Amino acid sequence: MDITPTPDKISDDFDHILERRFMHIFDVFSEGLFHMDEQGVMVFYNHQFYEQFGISVGVIELGAWLEIVHPLDRARLSSKVDEHLESVDSRVTTEYRVRKPNGQYVWIEGTAVTRHSEHGSFMVGSHKDISERKLMESYIHQVAFHDNASGMANRSRLLLDIDEFSRATTLPYSLIYIQIEEIKSYLSHYGTEILNHVVHSMLTAVSHLPGQVSKLYRVSDDDFAIMIEGNFTDRQLTNICEKIKARYHDAVMEQGQLLGCGISMGIYPKLNAALSAEEILRKATRTSQFASKKKANRIAVYSATTQQVVDRFFYIEQGLKAAIESQSLAVKFQPIVCANSLDVASFESLVRWRSEEFGEIYPDEFIPVAENKGLIVDLGYFVLRKACEFIRDYNQRHQRNTRVNVNVSVLQLLNSNFPSRVHEIVSEYQIAPKNLVIELTETLILDNNLLAIEQLKQLAELGFNLSLDDFGSGYSSLNTFFDLPMSQIKIDKSMAWRTVTNSDSKQYLAFLINLCQKNKIDVVIEGIETPEMYKTFRKMGATYLQGYWFSKPLSIASASRYTLAPIPVD
Repeated sequence: MDITPTPDKISDDFDHILERRFMHIFDVFSEGLFHMDEQGVMVFYNHQFYEQFGISVGVIELGAWLEIVHPLDRARLSSKVDEHLESVDSRVTTEYRVRKPNGQYVWIEGTAVTRHSEHGSFMVGSHKDISERKLMESYIHQVAFHDNASGMANRSRLLLDIDEFSRATTLPYSLIYIQIEEIKSYLSHYGTEILNHVVHSMLTAVSHLPGQVSKLYRVSDDDFAIMIEGNFTDRQLTNICEKIKARYHDAVMEQGQLLGCGISMGIYPKLNAALSAEEILRKATRTSQFASKKKANRIAVYSATTQQVVDRFFYIEQGLKAAIESQSLAVKFQPIVCANSLDVASFESLVRWRSEEFGEIYPDEFIPVAENKGLIVDLGYFVLRKACEFIRDYNQRHQRNTRVNVNVSVLQLLNSNFPSRVHEIVSEYQIAPKNLVIELTETLILDNNLLAIEQLKQLAELGFNLSLDDFGSGYSSLNTFFDLPMSQIKIDKSMAWRTVTNSDSKQYLAFLINLCQKNKIDVVIEGIETPEMYKTFRKMGATYLQGYWFSKPLSIASASRYTLAPIPVD
């Protein structure tokens, strides 16, 4: 019997040997390789890769593979497979999680290509472990979208969510922006531990809110934001903020902290998809800042009625410095007339700001901003120079010795070189110090501020006239007034108007005028708006009168021509 292998037999054996050896080649790859027919039968060629999932056989059904895919990824993967099997020679890549026998999941990337033959369609591809990459992506995402200290979602995450939630088709979302007041000033003394207390208190404050709160965001060390879902009215959102404020305050107190308990809140209701996320956040932030400065309860809603007020507030905040530097502000002069002769004795310099966008901006709007932003000194010297220029030109034109009253801020007066600086300026314009009347508010002078008193004495020694402004606008006392080198007192218009209708106020003012006359101090009554007021205060013995009945504040050109007030009609 001839047992010599035939050529065909030798060829078949060699093919089997090569096939077995070729299969071992797959074991050296770190990726898993697979084949799947159109019936969903999967053949795995790298057993070492698939053994981590508890698969010890080389052939399984697609359904068995899907069973160990993460529930959140399963439907998407099944849909991808069905879709891909029907395509022609296309390549697809998808990422999903597969469960190990111990319950842990591994992120894998599946790449496959579909082919078609006379025996039907089939798919070949690979599986790659991408868990480390996903871990790094998760870390990068955490760093990019979460606050490092607290782990809370940060400003970048907030912007993404605003963009997403503004297009929500179900209930609308509203943004609440929260600022912890004055916390930065405590950091240098108490350290960052105070911020941990702030975060804890804020988390406590926002718990149990109505509606669906998506998350609390930490925008910066002392700024937070809340996204709240629900069709709330402005009043309801304000009530929610009131509750947050109360709970935050209670949480701060429970921790024994007295710092950082004040908060201001700006509400942007019902996110608008027409605006960018940055614009919405900017409006909410500004509204919170506006609430901090202008609202008693520190809460404001950005709406059609408040939009212009908020925008006006920030126009002043951001534009004042440029307006001072470019000398866009105007200084006007309101006459102060002699009560007996109606001759112009002096003028009060009043700074005004007119904007093309917002019209007339009043001093009580921008003066506090100037003080808060450290611009009041520059503003004060700007007005002082305009006053000196006016005094020089007016007196040369009319051959008079008219004075100008200039309001001086507390921050200006308490500057150690203020007296010498003012003297330099009046000398520069070649006018006498006695032609300048420096007005100061009663609070500063009557609170017995020793530095302020010393500055007043220096100014008086240099020859400047000093005036107590707005007497009667608040708590007024003369206990220390006559010990100061004052030459004038100005009665606030509110007190003047009370005097017209209130006998007690009239008696008090008459006593005050008489006392000032004995001490050789001039009395200026502000707010004269009727002939009757003129006659009343003239009869009481007031030295000078000021008000709209004589003249409104005038431009430099108009004031330069004004020398005599109108004679009252009986």
